[in-house]
Amino acid sequence: MRQYKANLNPLLSVSLRSREGQVDLLVAYQELRVTFAEWIPAEAQYAAAKSRRSSRVKEVADLRSLAIDKFSWALCAALDFQSAWKGSEASCLVGEILYHVGEWADEVHDASFPLSKEIARRDIAEEISEASAELHLLVCEELSM
Repeated sequence: MRQYKANLNPLLSVSLRSREGQVDLLVAYQELRVTFAEWIPAEAQYAAAKSRRSSRVKEVADLRSLAIDKFSWALCAALDFQSAWKGSEASCLVGEILYHVGEWADEVHDASFPLSKEIARRDIAEEISEASAELHLLVCEELSM
């Protein structure tokens, strides 16, 4: 069972280390996952605060600043991913996910306070869940995991 679990961990896989370029692809994917896992909740927190009439101006401003900061890291990670995965289906899918979340984030940032219920109720993580799962499968397939 331990060996099976070790084989599932791409960082411990001997076969991965022996293939040139595979580590760079995996690093780009992991960085993308980490930054998106920080950016999307930051945007959702900002949207939630902006949708509550009871939110303080400073709270909304601080969450907006955090969301923008997390977006900048996510954008860099997406660009790095696309550079590492040039021309692949995975690269195109990352662009689609980035633009989908980005369009929602723009809606949140551009909307007046408080947010409309329509914008506030969107679950962006759920909206991209299928594409995220497809991306993961594409990455695993490419890396033979």
